[in-house]
Order: sequence, then structure tokens, then C-alpha cells
Amino acid sequence: MSRGPTIWVKFSGWFQCRLPTDPDPSDEPRGVSGYVRAVAGEPDLDRVIRLQPVGATPRSHCPTIGVTVVRVFGDPRHGPDEHPLVGAAVDLLDDAKFEGRNHILAEDGFEAVVPCHLRIKKDGFVVQRKFADAFSFPPVTADDFQKFAQLQATGVNISPGAIGEATGTFNLAPVWKARTAELQKDLAVAHSDIERAALSSRIESMSNPGNARFFAARMLYSIPLGGSASVADPNGLLPGKPSTAGDWPLEFWFGAWDADALCGFMVGFLAVPTEEASDATKNIATMMADPRLERR
Repeated sequence: MSRGPTIWVKFSGWFQCRLPTDPDPSDEPRGVSGYVRAVAGEPDLDRVIRLQPVGATPRSHCPTIGVTVVRVFGDPRHGPDEHPLVGAAVDLLDDAKFEGRNHILAEDGFEAVVPCHLRIKKDGFVVQRKFADAFSFPPVTADDFQKFAQLQATGVNISPGAIGEATGTFNLAPVWKARTAELQKDLAVAHSDIERAALSSRIESMSNPGNARFFAARMLYSIPLGGSASVADPNGLLPGKPSTAGDWPLEFWFGAWDADALCGFMVGFLAVPTEEASDATKNIATMMADPRLERR
């Protein structure tokens, strides 16, 4: 079998995660004591990380939800910006959540993404792969805890420059000021008590500058995808058949948390080796899976 190139797929965009925050318990459905609340007329908080609009609860005057492929490297047939995979939808399947359980399983900033099952899809093209098939959550065995550690973030990094470059916003304060002005206009013409209550709650939340304090923070992840995979490439968008003989390195960060929108920004890379995995890709995946790596 001939050795094929490793394709690096870069993706980015806004995600939504409607999750309760300390001191609320992780299963609090509406938000009581924390700064996140499900406002009037919205469904309960469910903690699901949604990279696409399906199932999301968008709020007015907020970023558009959707993580997509923005560049593709390593395919000799196309430039990074002209690759036919640009624009493909990227998603986390199986209702992925941030798992820390109020410091029981992980401290703030080290929460794991569970399960981790990534899919890239465009028209008839589909590539998806799980982190692992044999993994029980909540973790019970030593092997489960070792795998859980691989799904955890490496911590919180304060990165206003990286976030500003990625989102175009270096300071959330003027964004919230402009959004508040729009919500006040909406409040003046609101027709129902439910709508007025929801708008008033959001305006009050954004009046507290402390609620914007996490916008400049990023949580970084490096996860080897070594579970079952599914590939459909009827039009040959990739330069070769993806190899599942080894792990696929996946790296990404979540940041730019907007506590009004309940949205943040995501940037990531997935390495897909074609035919035989290159030695470099194998080495990266091996490092990601090494239990000796410090995750704290």
C-alpha cells in the first residue's frame, strides 16, 4: 500500500451550550444561583454542546451558531482556502457535554468533553470518528479514568489576542452595550408578559460586567480519536481513503464565552491520514494518548 498524505482540516465558528453554573448543581434545569438562567419561554438547560443550529435555542441579536471547515491543508490538488471541504458542517454527536460535575470529576476549566464523537459533513461526504468504543461514563475502572483524563481540557488560558483575532471582538463590553440597546427597543414593543420577562432578564444580566469575565478565556483540548469510524467520500474530496489503523489527532479550543448568548467560539484541527498514516501523525497521536501527559 502506498503512503498517502495526512490531511489537516481546520474548523471554526460559534457553538452554544446552555449549562448551569456554580453554585447551581450541574443538573439544575433553569438556573437559580449561578449567572446562567433559562429565561422565560426557553426550554430547560441541558448542557449539550451544539456546534450546529439544530436543537439550539438562539437568542436575538446574538452570534449565529455554526462551526464549519474553514481551511484544509495537505491536499496537493487544492489550496487551503479553495478545498471543496471548506464550508462543511462540523458537529459533536451523541449529545456531548462538559463533564466536571461541580468539582467531583474535574475542576473548573478542566472539564472533559463526553462523549467525543466528531463528524464532518458536506453533501454526500461524511467523515466521523469516536474517541473510543470501550469507555464507560461516569468512569469506574482505572482504564475509564485514564480515558476520561484524555478528554479533559489542559486548563484555562487567558488569550484576549487569540480570541480577538478569531472572533473580531477584542472587548465584549461595547458588543453588550449595543445588544442591550436593541433589547430595550424590543422590550418597548413586546406584546406578551413572557417576552417582556425574557428580555428584562437578559438586560439585567448584561448590566453586570462580571458576567463577561470569561470572554477572554480559552479551554484547550488534545484528544486522539481511536474508536470506530465512518467514511463516505463518493466524489473523492480527499486525496485517498482515510486510514483507521491509528488514532486521528484532534485539537481544539473553546473560548469567547458570551454569557448572554450562551455561546462561545471554537477553533480546531483534525488530522486525517490517508492510506498509511505518516510517521509524524502516528507520533502526534501517540503523544496525545500518553497517560503521563500532565492534564492539570
